[in-house]
Amino acid sequence: MRKVFSVIMVLVIALSVTAAVSADSPAPGGPFATAFRVQNLGGSAANCTYQFFDSAGSAAYTSSTEVVQPGDSLFVYTPSLGSLGAGTYSGVVSCDQPVAAVVNFSDADSGASHSGVTTPGTTWYAPGIYDNYFSYYSNIIVQNATAGTVNITVEIFEPGNAVAVKTQTANNVPANASASFEQEAAAELADNVAYSAKITATGNVAPIVNIYGEGGGVDNQLYSYNAFSSGSTTAYAPVIMNAFFGYNTALAVQNIGGSSTAVTVTYGTGQVQTMNVAAGSAASLYTPASGVPAGSLTGAKVESSGQPIVVLVNESNAFNRAASYSGFASGSDEVRAPIVLKRYFDYNSSVTCQNVGGSATTMTLLYAGNGTPTVSPSIAAGATHLFYQPSDTQISDGFIGSATITSSGAVPIVCVVNQDFNEPPLDTTIQDQLYAYNGINP
Repeated sequence: MRKVFSVIMVLVIALSVTAAVSADSPAPGGPFATAFRVQNLGGSAANCTYQFFDSAGSAAYTSSTEVVQPGDSLFVYTPSLGSLGAGTYSGVVSCDQPVAAVVNFSDADSGASHSGVTTPGTTWYAPGIYDNYFSYYSNIIVQNATAGTVNITVEIFEPGNAVAVKTQTANNVPANASASFEQEAAAELADNVAYSAKITATGNVAPIVNIYGEGGGVDNQLYSYNAFSSGSTTAYAPVIMNAFFGYNTALAVQNIGGSSTAVTVTYGTGQVQTMNVAAGSAASLYTPASGVPAGSLTGAKVESSGQPIVVLVNESNAFNRAASYSGFASGSDEVRAPIVLKRYFDYNSSVTCQNVGGSATTMTLLYAGNGTPTVSPSIAAGATHLFYQPSDTQISDGFIGSATITSSGAVPIVCVVNQDFNEPPLDTTIQDQLYAYNGINP
């Protein structure tokens, strides 16, 4: 009998327009629609099916079997599935080879990405939780990944305080269904304070966090990121920007250990920042205030003095573009990117990879179905390299597909993929069509 590999996903499919956030929506606005791409990480053809489940855990859609060749990917645009009604669903992709998935969801002026979850767990951490944090808000959506009901608890922590200031629960969440935990207008949370969260459940679950802007010049900004099931004393952030073609980043560090820890952030441009982070709480660093030179795209290494930490990076610009990705605890000499694009309905992507090893390496990017690789120069330890798809002659305009990035000498690397409307005239429209996701380290 073949082993089945599953990916858990939260999906938003053709929601009706809403004036305010609700349990059915990742953010104000809409109608939202979802597309996802499933990349085959195995060495043989993968036979894959996918199912969508409603809020009661009932199967609303079951696909036929789709065959995905090694390194290639399956693309699904959920509004094109005519028998599936409008609503919010949870999804499960099941294949007989190891796979990874990236989920994009968007409406006319907002968009965000997160990864499918391949290893559900009972305890998770979220470094960025907001209730009117300079006009940003968040919600947490948690999917039950078991065959029975589960009880889910969310604890919210303020900076410097190891005692939760707010606790939310959802009991008897059905198998395969999701529960939403909203933070907007929470009486326990203060304005302009960046909180963090701990998510626990009586069975395995898969959570994502959405961040959205309302008013204050950030309307329609939408971020989404995967929560963390564990931490490490070292984390890496491949995309750190200060006015890089107008983009900036903010880095949040959550201490998931039992006591306070000293944190050191070392940027690829040479700057160093230090701070103390209390147990359970998070601290934030805005890159333009870090000393990193303007115009820089660099990486960061984040180190704790002893307690496990997790790292979140938010990206944005003045045209309402917004996206999030998660810091990496470690790397590998191969990274998979399920979605890359070159002028695909005006979308372009870039793949930024950081050398997290101890020696220089050359990075090679190979597109699925294309035998000619794109090769970087030698990249020093700690440095980054940008593969920019619009400049790559190996693929044509209109390309959408997947890619594999490898390093020479078995040097570990980590990669982040960004997708955006970044060419005129759309590059200066007030429209959040920036998506970011973590490359997959098999």
